[in-house]
Amino acid sequence: MHTTSNTTAPQALQVPPLYCPIDAAVHPERESIERDAQIWFDRYRLYTSDIDRAWVIARNYAEAMSRIYPQGITDRVVLTARWLHWIFYVDDVRMETAVTPTKLASAIGLTSHLLRVMESPATEPAADQTGPIAALQSLMSSVQAVATPAQLYRLGEAHRKWFHAILWGMAAPALASLDEFLHLRMLNAGGAASLSWSEITAGEEIPGAEFHSPAMRALQESSFLMMALDNDLLSYNRELLIDKTKLNIVMLLARLNDCPPEQAVHQAVALRDRLTTLFVRLREQEQPRLSAPGRAYVADLAHAIRSNLDWGAHSARYTAVTSRTQLPPPNPAPIPLTLTDHPSDPSTEPLPCPSIAWWWQQLRT
Repeated sequence: MHTTSNTTAPQALQVPPLYCPIDAAVHPERESIERDAQIWFDRYRLYTSDIDRAWVIARNYAEAMSRIYPQGITDRVVLTARWLHWIFYVDDVRMETAVTPTKLASAIGLTSHLLRVMESPATEPAADQTGPIAALQSLMSSVQAVATPAQLYRLGEAHRKWFHAILWGMAAPALASLDEFLHLRMLNAGGAASLSWSEITAGEEIPGAEFHSPAMRALQESSFLMMALDNDLLSYNRELLIDKTKLNIVMLLARLNDCPPEQAVHQAVALRDRLTTLFVRLREQEQPRLSAPGRAYVADLAHAIRSNLDWGAHSARYTAVTSRTQLPPPNPAPIPLTLTDHPSDPSTEPLPCPSIAWWWQQLRT
């Protein structure tokens, strides 16, 4: 990260106002969904210690999914909460950000195994089995009982893309450009996998031609990238002071533009506000021509954008600037967020990034 000559220590940043003209929502059975998730992750011991378990509870993963799917079938939203506990265990515990070739090879083997479990007929784990493989077998047994073949295929492909991006990031590439960074961030934040549950929770299948159309893909991918950048803004202080992460939009812009983080954070917000403007315009354009399942899916994309902010600003995953070798603080202060109906950068021009500029081409006016 770039630092100016008079900077002697890392400085925590305040998040500027964020453009988010999307109302908050939450599933009415949130508390029961949370209770089920805790029983389930205890059953499969998706934590490494009592301290790690306390962190898992403090992060409120079930709330995140209850906000993404506020109108979902309750028993199926339960599955999404179980899934989020499982995938964060895989991501946080079984993956590494700085690796040796041996660790990278191990991660490739693990993700290959997980993907094969997802795409194979369900097999219930033995009663005494714990850990991520057994947990996934249990989860997929429940999912395959309610999902259509197309929904299961889309679920698996979303995870394949995510695991590919995680492995790409684990290989510690030298990201030389904003375009390359945005491409990786769009993929490795897990938006596609999180929203691959939308059809399943709604009990409806989106027609293939509609789901895979360029305009729908632009809606999907712009929302996934926007949420990834919001994660970077929410997690910046923790990553700077505790986790020492370097794959963050604020840190990248500070380096690329040779400016202090206090300036780069405003550049990052302007970037994500332009993505929000694009998403809102595309949503208004496409909704009238979508099927009912397609409209429900786009509504969930919007819920996810807002959920990511509401949950993230209060989850200990981002708020607790404390080493995870210690118990999480009991009541960490939420991250101050101001949401606004006015973008800091109202431009409707494409970002100068070839890998995503085509999103704007889907606008018809």
